[in-house]
Amino acid sequence: MQIVFSHYHLNAAGVTQVILNQLRSLASLKGSSRPERVGVLYGGRHDGWPDAVWNELDGGKLETVLMPLPTLDYSQLPTLREEELADEVAELLASHGFMHDNTLLHLHNHSLGKNVSWPGAVQLLAKRGYRQLLQIHDFVEDFRPSNYRHLATSWHTDDPTQVAAKQYPTAAGIHYATLSSRDESMLASAGIESQRIHQLPNPVAEFHGLSNPKSVAEKVRDELQIPRDSRLVLYPVRGIRRKNLGELLLHAAVSEPNTWHALTLAPTNPIEIPSYERWQRLSESLGLRCLFNVCGGGSSQFLDTLAASDALITTSVAEGFGMVYLEAWLADKSLVGRDLPAITCDFKQEGLQLDNLYETLQVPLDLVGDRSSLAETLLLAYEWACESYGVPPTSRDETLAAIDTLLSNDTIDFALLPSRFQELVIRRVAVEPELLRESIASATHECDAAVIEQNAKLAREHYSLAAIVGKLAKAYKHVAKEPAPQAIQPAPHGARILDQFLRVDRLHAIRFEE
Repeated sequence: MQIVFSHYHLNAAGVTQVILNQLRSLASLKGSSRPERVGVLYGGRHDGWPDAVWNELDGGKLETVLMPLPTLDYSQLPTLREEELADEVAELLASHGFMHDNTLLHLHNHSLGKNVSWPGAVQLLAKRGYRQLLQIHDFVEDFRPSNYRHLATSWHTDDPTQVAAKQYPTAAGIHYATLSSRDESMLASAGIESQRIHQLPNPVAEFHGLSNPKSVAEKVRDELQIPRDSRLVLYPVRGIRRKNLGELLLHAAVSEPNTWHALTLAPTNPIEIPSYERWQRLSESLGLRCLFNVCGGGSSQFLDTLAASDALITTSVAEGFGMVYLEAWLADKSLVGRDLPAITCDFKQEGLQLDNLYETLQVPLDLVGDRSSLAETLLLAYEWACESYGVPPTSRDETLAAIDTLLSNDTIDFALLPSRFQELVIRRVAVEPELLRESIASATHECDAAVIEQNAKLAREHYSLAAIVGKLAKAYKHVAKEPAPQAIQPAPHGARILDQFLRVDRLHAIRFEE
C-alpha cells in the first residue's frame, strides 16, 4: 500500500509539522508495515519546509514524492471547481504511480473551508476508488464563521445539514482521524460509525539542539534588551486571535518588576494582523514588560530563547490538540496559564499533572465597567455568530439567562470578555496591579522539578513518534482492508457538530472580532 498525504500548503505551521512527524513515524516502521512509497500533495507553498528531512527518513529507505498543485491552495474565490480539481488530483497522482487500487489518501483538514472545491473533490476521489483517512485538526464549526459562510455561500445553502453533508461523507473505505477524545465524540455524535474513527494524537518531538540555559541566558536577554537578571516567561505561539493575547498582557500587568513576558511570533495571516498590532500598541502605551515577535529570526533563535526562558505560558482559548501542554515539559520548563479541559483530559488520563493551571480566570465585574453594556455586547456577539452560521439563536430570554450565569458572583472569565472590555481591565490593572496580582498568583504557579520530570517522562512514553506510529499504522490497516468507497452517504447527524460548538458559554468574541 502507498500513502499520499495532502494539505493546502507546507509552510512552517502546525499541520505541516504533523505531516513531517508522520513521515518520520512511517520511516521507522519495518518490513511490510512500512508503506511502499509516500506522496505529499499540497498547494505549492512550502516556506520553512526542511529539505534535510529527506536524509532523516531512514537514509532514503522511505521513498517520498512531493506533488505541488496550485489549485489545492487556499482560495477565497466562491467558484466551484470540484470536478476539475478531482480530475487534476487524480491525474497528478496517476502520473506518479499513485493509483486508486494501491493508494490510501491521508487528507488533513479537508473540511475547514480554506478551499470550497476540496470537500466535493474529496468525495469524487472516493467515488473513483481512493480509500481515505480524513484527519480533522480543526472544526470550521468551532467559531470560524467566515470560513463556514464561505462554504455555505459557495454551496448555495443556508442549511447546516446540507453543509455538513459535504463535509462529512461516510462509506466503507472512508475513515476519520481525530486528535482527541473530544473530537472523536463530536464525530460519533454526527453518526459516523465508531469503528471508522481513529484517535490519532499528534506526535511530539524532542527539542534537538536546545542549548544549556546558562550558556544562552545572558545572550538572549541582551538581544531582547531586558535586564540580565530578569525572569523570562515565553508564550511559544504565533499571535493569532484565539491565542488570547489580552490575557498575556494581563499577566504582564500584574507580574513582578523583574519578570518579562514574550510572544514568539507575529501572525502572517492578514486577517489576524490588526488584532495583534492593537494588543502590541496597548502594551507599549502602558509600558508593560511584554515583548512581541521575539523569534522572528528563525528556528535557532527560537531554540535559544526557549532555552533561556524560565517558564512557558499559554492563554489560548481554543486548540486542536494543545501541543504546548506536552512540549513544555520536554523543554524542561514549567507551564503556567490557562487549561483547556476538553483538550487536556486525554493528557491527564495518561497521568500528566496540570493542576497548576486555571480553567477560568475570574475578574470582578467592577473592573469591566457597566454590567448591562457587557451583557448586551455578549448577546449581540452570540446572535451575530448564529447569523453568520445561518442558524437561529435561542430566544433572547434564554440567551440572557445563560449570560447571567456567566456573570454570577459578579465576576466573569477574562477570556469571555470582548476585546474592548479586556482592554478596560488591563488599563485599570496596569495602574493598580495589586487588584489582581494575588488572585492570578493563586490561580496558576510554576511546577517544581519533580513534576516537570514526571510530565516529560509521560509525554515521551505516550506521545513520542515511537508511541504514535503504531496507532497510525493500525488506522491505515483498518482503512485498507475495507472495500473501495462506493455508496457514499452524508453523516446522518452532521449538523450536531455545529450545535455542540455554538453555545453562549463557549463564545469567545475575541476569536472573530474584526
